Amino acid sequence: MRAFLSVLTPLLVLLWLDRLDLVAGAVFGALTSVYCRSEPYRNQTRSLAAVAAGMVVAVGVGDAIALADVAPWQHRLLVVTGTAVVGALATAATTAVKLGAPGGLIFSFATGACANLAITPAEVAPHLAVCAVSGAFAWIVCVTGAMFAGLRPQRRAVAAALEATAAYLSDRSDVLARHRSAVAVETAWARLALVGRRQRDTEEHSELIQTAEICEVLGASGRAASETVRSLRETATRIRAGESPGSPGYARQESAAVPALPPSRWHTIREVLLAAVRPGRGSGSWLWPFAARVGVAALLAGLLADLLDIGHIYWAGVSAVSVLQATSTSRSVPRMLQRVAGTLGGVLIGLALLSTHPAVWVLILLLAALQWGAELTVTVNYAFGLLFATPVALLVSGLMTPDTPAQLASSRLWATLLGAAVAVLVAWLSPHGAWLARLRGSLARVRELTELPRSDPERLRKALIELHDAYETAAGEVPESQLPTEELLAVSRRAYKLLDTGGLLGQPRS
Repeated sequence: MRAFLSVLTPLLVLLWLDRLDLVAGAVFGALTSVYCRSEPYRNQTRSLAAVAAGMVVAVGVGDAIALADVAPWQHRLLVVTGTAVVGALATAATTAVKLGAPGGLIFSFATGACANLAITPAEVAPHLAVCAVSGAFAWIVCVTGAMFAGLRPQRRAVAAALEATAAYLSDRSDVLARHRSAVAVETAWARLALVGRRQRDTEEHSELIQTAEICEVLGASGRAASETVRSLRETATRIRAGESPGSPGYARQESAAVPALPPSRWHTIREVLLAAVRPGRGSGSWLWPFAARVGVAALLAGLLADLLDIGHIYWAGVSAVSVLQATSTSRSVPRMLQRVAGTLGGVLIGLALLSTHPAVWVLILLLAALQWGAELTVTVNYAFGLLFATPVALLVSGLMTPDTPAQLASSRLWATLLGAAVAVLVAWLSPHGAWLARLRGSLARVRELTELPRSDPERLRKALIELHDAYETAAGEVPESQLPTEELLAVSRRAYKLLDTGGLLGQPRS
């Protein structure tokens, strides 16, 4: 419901004030609510504030382009360039901090849409103010909802850790299953640390901590009876249903230690900035070639849309940005197909709605309802989400431009198809050295840590997670023959053996 309330309320206020000329700022500020849906309350307060501020910046860039006193062709060039640059930078930032969907997409959309507004210098300040207020309202709605959600994100994370641990114990020879269980447990610990004062040290929180510790101990031992494996899966089911995990016979009797807070995301941002200043240095160095790929694809898509005289040329760039939110080519192709399928259906829905020429207040209700539908379905399948998100874009454009429904639908369809095709083509043709360099660097870090006489277990855990993440991304970019798969498996086995036999994973977090 948070997307519904965040979108509906500011638009109704603007309708009441007869200031629908500011609708773009209100909509994009409200779309702050589509981020951080599954994050703990403590993370949402900071992350959503940063998203809202970023949205104001993206709208401000668009407004500045709209005010540019240049020739029409120069203005179109500024539009596609601004859309591409904002999309690239926002994608790099959201990927670096693992913000999740929709990544840099909405920021790019905000810049492109606002760059086409008929706006005067006197209207810029109110427009940005509305965006900021709308973003602040979305923040309040989301944070309030997160407070009422209690420990739901933590319960989901612990249930996932139980399931991953059970899967590994069912096939102990699979080092990748061992890694997936370790990642799930690490995620559960991070979630359990990020709780508010009201939930910290409650009975439910302590039970979840103890359950995560059980996953760690069993994963490290690599041994469990079939009854234990079945118990882990049953406990996961109970936790997802909101029930108590209980206290199995193999649980520790002492009080569970409250986990320490995970490192700040600003550390990751510093790594990315270091990579920008000193290419090839820092763990975030691969993100800049990734961002460049997004920017080039969006720019080419926008320029081609202009050459082909497709209306709303920024839509082509936004489509390219959307497809390339996936961090590898193998993931981008399915995303392209889903985007095309969802857009086809969404265009038909949007055309049908606009063709009825509904009253403005009806359009506003439809906008909020469709955004709610998109938020509910996009996690199930990207194409399903676009069945709702595409009409949202068309309805917003219907409020902002005098174009007919048929013109809007046609522009949206062809721009989306063009942008998706260009994105995949650019991904295929781009050099892949950065992905391999990241993988080799991660492999070297894990090997170095395993060879130290006294290695820090936390550093080794995080290095293993980074290694396998780098491998999964590289596997979608380069031929299998170029991947050091056997070396990765050997190094991972040695690292997990050191962690497990040393009893490091079984130690309570503090």
